[in-house]
Amino acid sequence: MTRVYGFPALAALLLLGGCDGSSSEVGAPSSLQTQEAAVGELDLAVVDLVASCQATALTLSATVHNLSATGIAGSTTAIYAGEPGAGGTRLGIVSVPFLVGGERFPFQLSFTVPEGTQRVVVVADDDGVFDEGDEANNRAAFDFPIPCATNQLPVASCRDVTVQADATCRGQASVDNGSFDPDGFPGPFSVSQTPAGPFFLGTTPVRLDVTDGASTSTCSATVNVVDVTAPAPGASRGITLTPSAGSDYVLVSLDDCALPATDNCGGTLPLAQAGTLLRVTSDEQNDALSLLRLLACDDIKLSADGKSALVRAEAALLGNGRVYTFVYGVSDNAGNQSVGSCQVRVPALLGNPAVDSGARYCQGEGCPSGTTYPGLLCSLL
Repeated sequence: MTRVYGFPALAALLLLGGCDGSSSEVGAPSSLQTQEAAVGELDLAVVDLVASCQATALTLSATVHNLSATGIAGSTTAIYAGEPGAGGTRLGIVSVPFLVGGERFPFQLSFTVPEGTQRVVVVADDDGVFDEGDEANNRAAFDFPIPCATNQLPVASCRDVTVQADATCRGQASVDNGSFDPDGFPGPFSVSQTPAGPFFLGTTPVRLDVTDGASTSTCSATVNVVDVTAPAPGASRGITLTPSAGSDYVLVSLDDCALPATDNCGGTLPLAQAGTLLRVTSDEQNDALSLLRLLACDDIKLSADGKSALVRAEAALLGNGRVYTFVYGVSDNAGNQSVGSCQVRVPALLGNPAVDSGARYCQGEGCPSGTTYPGLLCSLL
């Protein structure tokens, strides 16, 4: 429907009756028809649409612009949350007054929108009263990068964690126990902890920060790093004793026999402090006849403190040399223990290097079966 307003009444009478009061000729175009053709088509457009939302509170401003050369009577502009006709919600209307050709009508409104609204649409002449030449520019839309919604705080969930120390005596762990964002809004969701780790041996307090892009929640927990790795025993020093004429005793300590142990958390562990002698074995019988003294018993005597042993510097007359094997335990500060061994050798008759023939005599704990017997000759003494 085309409506033209603001045309003077006198002009209308003159057009209807002619300047001389006569009627227009039948079939000839009237002056009014000529004027309508000059005016052209009507056209309302929505421009300058700007919108913002805080939670579900929408603030919107826009302008209805009469793009035609002629005036247009009062009209209705509607505001929608979402697309009209596609599930959108009509939030309200604006009554637009008569607009002369080219006139603008700016307005600003506030509404409460449905949770999750991401688009608002403004439609001029929403009820379709006017037949316009361009209906497409009747509407304008504004899309929010983040939906309008009441943000729910993210949930920070923590737990205490115990982890094993690695080779550097540190541990990596997260105290996050399934933190989440209940509404997934506005994003991005992130979780961070302070300190981030890795953590040193012992207990460290940790704070967890959870954010959903707008709000942050926190919780606290602890990370406990424990040492469960036993120390690594050091290598044997390879001691060789010179046989003595009287099969004399030689005091051999663990430090003399083996290199220090190494530990992931304790570093170097001297055996004088960290080692304990468990047993000493000989690959020859306790009553074996030696070259010089012939018979000497009690070839092995362990010290009371478990740090050393007395061994005889002798080898059997017809043997291939004697090999004493020291078996010891080494512990770190966390109580982790490993077992190491080292050997002390006594050369054979002609000075040939001693060859280990296996345990034949033993003193201490954990001795192999049948190796603690002092021998027939020594038992008779």
